[in-house]
Amino acid sequence: MADDNDTAPQVDTNPAPPEGPDLREAIHTTGAADRVKALVAWWKQTRLARALARYGNCYGGLLSSGMALTTMLSLTAVLTVAITVFMAVLGGDDQLRTSFIESLNTALPGVLKTESNPSGLVNPNSLVQSNASSVTGIIALVIATWSAVSLIGSLAQSIRSVFGLVALPENGLVKIGRNALGALGLGVGLLASAGLGIVVNVFGNWVNRMLHLGSGAGHILLVIATIAVSLVVDAAVLLLLVRFVAGVRVPKRDLVWGLALFAVASAVLRQLGTTAVGSVNGALLASATAVLTLILWINLVMRVLLLTCAWMANPPQAVAVNDPDAVHFTESPNFVTMSARHTLEWPHNAVTGGLQPVVREPDVPEDQDPLPEKD
Repeated sequence: MADDNDTAPQVDTNPAPPEGPDLREAIHTTGAADRVKALVAWWKQTRLARALARYGNCYGGLLSSGMALTTMLSLTAVLTVAITVFMAVLGGDDQLRTSFIESLNTALPGVLKTESNPSGLVNPNSLVQSNASSVTGIIALVIATWSAVSLIGSLAQSIRSVFGLVALPENGLVKIGRNALGALGLGVGLLASAGLGIVVNVFGNWVNRMLHLGSGAGHILLVIATIAVSLVVDAAVLLLLVRFVAGVRVPKRDLVWGLALFAVASAVLRQLGTTAVGSVNGALLASATAVLTLILWINLVMRVLLLTCAWMANPPQAVAVNDPDAVHFTESPNFVTMSARHTLEWPHNAVTGGLQPVVREPDVPEDQDPLPEKD
């Protein structure tokens, strides 16, 4: 007796990405319409297109906007912890304190009032917990610290989503430890940026005197050294977030390229400053321009970070789902639910519940080659 499975249609719940032509084949395709289609097919299989598709399919724009708003809501807590701890440990050094505040103002344009930015939103001295040793001060500092750690946890989850990691099989305490490590790493990164900036200035002045360099050449060397320090710090922060906080194990080559891309992009954003996002205007929004500018700035930084992660992920080309039956779209319900037990048999992600597309291989006559060779 023949097995019924021999006549059943072939079903693939994990279809392979389509194969497209290379650039030369696409360019030399005959016919304008066919050439455009070939070029589109070639583009979709490039690494940049695959990264953009992953960013879009995991709702990277929504994650970036959500992280921007979450950061704004947690901003006071983050700055309170950072400035209070810094003032308690290293606040006695005036030069280091000034450099640290300037580093914060560079990372978050227009937030803190400084000599170079008197129109900032908040005076940094008002964020220092003067009663940190009291019971109420300790409670306030603990709450602020928890907000900062939770913010890093949300960022780590966003990073894992871009890489396609649906779960982190660790207990809650280990996850909190990872997030705390990330918060501490960001603080150390800001402190290192400030401290290394001072070292670069001092060392640069010493080199100028020893080599008798002119003011122009010495200034150029200082600018290059400062940018190099910023690149190293930005790359180290991303490495901390991706590898140790989010727990993503990226191949070395992809990791190095990703760190370099993010460092360069961050340096460009830093140099642009508020001019990159300072287009908010209008009489009704005049009083909220600074806040809106900051939200847009953070949103831009988050987009760069998640796009870099999508590039490092080097994902396969996304499979287009055009058949409604492939995802049970016309059925009711058309999602996996305990209220309709038959939906539990549909191929789906056991963690998120997301449906997996079911692709049925087309019927091919016996005398036809199902995979004809290319000319």
